[in-house]
Order: sequence, then structure tokens, then C-alpha cells
Amino acid sequence: MLIYDDSFTDAMTATEREATALGAHLYGSEHVLLGLLAQGGPLTGDVTSVATTVSYEAVRDAVVNADDDAPLLRNLGLSTVATQVAETPPARRTPRKRHASELQSALNTASAKWGQLRKGGQLPRETRLSSTVLWLAVLEPAARASRILQTLDADLDEVRAAVLASAAAPGPAPSWPTEVRTGPVTRLVHLLFNRRSTSA
Repeated sequence: MLIYDDSFTDAMTATEREATALGAHLYGSEHVLLGLLAQGGPLTGDVTSVATTVSYEAVRDAVVNADDDAPLLRNLGLSTVATQVAETPPARRTPRKRHASELQSALNTASAKWGQLRKGGQLPRETRLSSTVLWLAVLEPAARASRILQTLDADLDEVRAAVLASAAAPGPAPSWPTEVRTGPVTRLVHLLFNRRSTSA
């Protein structure tokens, strides 16, 4: 049975901290991205080495300023206004342990594709779910985090390739699947994510 490793649990703890600091009611992919960057580690180092404009500070500014919404707002004749976040924000209630729909969709899609690569032998069959899946999820087109990364001029394909290369090492990096197929492992991962999403 798959369980979470330290990189996953540490990233999700950081995600909760980021969502709380930003006053969110649900966890979104942008909070996961902030949590991954805040937590750091070798995989995050691999990502920021290929996406040099991506940092915790840059992503947090983009989230606070809603930079990913700017093109749509401009089309409507509106502009984004930066929200001032205090250095030491007042205590806020922790968000409900639920994922926003965009995050749940991204997690489900990424875990299904990740499962396909594991089943095909292109990625190791780890016994623990790592932060690799979280990185792959924030890069999914359905994720708000992917739009935020694009506003920072990050090449999502290059970032994904770096994540897959790290996961496959020392073997060759696989290509990311274009279609989603579900099997028993994928359904188990979805069940684990859904439990985490809806736990009280």
C-alpha cells in the first residue's frame, strides 16, 4: 500500500502554512506550489535550476497580485491591485482540509499519468508517495499554479522534464503521457488524495 514519504508530508505541512497565511478557505495548487518552494529539497533545486525566474518570493508575489488573472481582467477593462500582506499576519483559522476543485483535478490527472509510467516500468515503483506527484500536479494545465509559473516565464515542459529526470534517475527520463488511463494503483492514489482532501 502506498503511504506518504517525508517529502510529501513536509510539503503538505508547508502548504497548510501558506494557505493559512494567505487566508484561504481551501487548499489550491498555488498553495501547494508555495509549500514545495518553501520546503525546498533536491527536487525543488532541480526545478529552480531550469526555471531560474521561479522562487518562493516571486510565486508568492504573483499569487498575492493575482498575476495569472491579469490577462483576463485586462480583457474586461479591469486591472489587478496588489493586496498588502503584513509581515506578521494576524492569526487566521486554518483552512478546511479540502482541496479546491482545480487542485483535485490536477492531482487526479497527474497521479493517473504517474501511475502509467510506474506500471510501464519507466519510473521506479516506490512504496511511498513523494513530492514528485505534487510537482507534477502543479504543472498540469488545470492547475492555477501552472498559470502562475507561466506568468514567471517558466517553461512548463522543461520543468516537468526536470521533475521526471529526477524521479527516473539513474535511468532515462520518460515522456509525460498525453492520455489518462486509470488502473488499480491510480484509483488507490485518488482514494488517498480524496481522503486527505476531505478529512476534518
